[in-house]
Amino acid sequence: MKKIAYFLILVLGFTGCLKDEDLSSPLKSDESESPILINEIYSTGDPDWVELFNSTNEDIDISGYNLSDSPEGKYTLPSGTIVPANGYYVFMVVKADVGFSLSSAGESFYLWDTEDNLVDNVDFPALDDGISYGRTSDGGEMWATLSPTQGAANSNENFAPNLTANLIEGVNDNEAYSYTIVASDADGLSSVKLFLEYGNNVSFTDMAPIGGGAYKINLPIFNEGEVVSYYVVATDLTDKKTYFPDTAPEEVEDFTVIDGLVLFEDVNLSNENPASLEDIDFTVTVYDKSGVDAVRLYYVLDAEIADNKITVDLTSLDGLVWTGTIPGQADGTKISYYLIATDNAGLKSYYPIEEYDEIDNVISDFDHDDETTWPSLTVKPLTVVINEILGAGSPDFVELYNVTDAAINISGYKLHDSDPTEAYTIPNGTIIPAHGYFVLDCTGDGGLETLWKISSSGEDITLIDNNDEMLDRLLELNWPLGHIGLVGRETDGSAVWEIKTVETKGTANIDE
Repeated sequence: MKKIAYFLILVLGFTGCLKDEDLSSPLKSDESESPILINEIYSTGDPDWVELFNSTNEDIDISGYNLSDSPEGKYTLPSGTIVPANGYYVFMVVKADVGFSLSSAGESFYLWDTEDNLVDNVDFPALDDGISYGRTSDGGEMWATLSPTQGAANSNENFAPNLTANLIEGVNDNEAYSYTIVASDADGLSSVKLFLEYGNNVSFTDMAPIGGGAYKINLPIFNEGEVVSYYVVATDLTDKKTYFPDTAPEEVEDFTVIDGLVLFEDVNLSNENPASLEDIDFTVTVYDKSGVDAVRLYYVLDAEIADNKITVDLTSLDGLVWTGTIPGQADGTKISYYLIATDNAGLKSYYPIEEYDEIDNVISDFDHDDETTWPSLTVKPLTVVINEILGAGSPDFVELYNVTDAAINISGYKLHDSDPTEAYTIPNGTIIPAHGYFVLDCTGDGGLETLWKISSSGEDITLIDNNDEMLDRLLELNWPLGHIGLVGRETDGSAVWEIKTVETKGTANIDE
């Protein structure tokens, strides 16, 4: 294998191989005579580190010396810290231990002796992952970006790029696979490419830099059983190359595409805060390249155990969108549920996602055998509900309705659209009378109105009480093309929503 690659940091007009004008010393002339020098800095590690160099033929005790990235917050080296003759001391910069860290964006670093005299300091530039900044020769005056040589002699030799990559594994036929590697070179990289060959297809494609020396590419979606050969090559500005695997291009790696699990693309409940005896309709969108055979919904009520779960077989007309219903339950009932989708090869996938270790123990928060880990909702008596919404008006509005026989104080209740950070808090002293209404105009101009307007292209509207519990929510609000943007409950407080043509702001809804 080749060395781990490093990405070029462009500093001080650095555009290719090192130039004399780039190799300036950051030190003051009266500091360059010190026998102990800052020799190399690495600011993108785990941990970062700073290398000191002893330029004499005698061991030097630096116990009590101080180091820091600023004149304040110094770290004092412990008793017994020795830098051997013509040797190195590597100082590991772990913030929890020393009180500071090194910035990969660049900063200064200082070394003081036991009398608090400044021994050495350096201003180092921004460094990408895998690049150090050091003297081009140990103790020398000239500095440059380098391939790291922690605790060893610095070198400005032109090395081939270093490259870190993992084998491509687990590619399936349902979704694109994102492949990321790390590549870099002190002299700069001209390209990082991925070679692919499968069937009669051959490609040699540039991987995109994503920062920190990392490069990424999304592989195409392959067919199950397809065998794909590949390798990566990183080329520097002097045309030196490094390969993964290091036997490439003569001998390459390959992987076989597996049958992917069904993907749950969307799971939508008609109401996450159902009223007493209100049915909960599930609309589930799934995808599998080989086709979906079945989607099932399982649920338990209250403290019932998983072994006694109830099954609902969802139905579909197109194999993509599946629907099913949990029948309405009494007030206070807790409903816990999950879903299984099975493809035509018999492979099952869960919603929520269930993950396993190498011996098939469940390691995810969700475990289909443990009902306490399932998503759940609780049936609550209706009090205040979202009753009518206008999303293309002057202004837009949201109407609330009190379904009870008593007045309700809604001070501190909140309404928000798809962005919870823009929630509108209802003012103190706001009362909705029994079977009455509260209307909030959504002008988008702040003040007493909301900060937001209702989007006609789709929106979630949520009502939260003053205990931060969700009272009601209308999900994925969408208007038919050309419609005035008005929806409402069929009648005040009813479970059924419908597109409206007659606005009844602040008055009883009309069943259309």
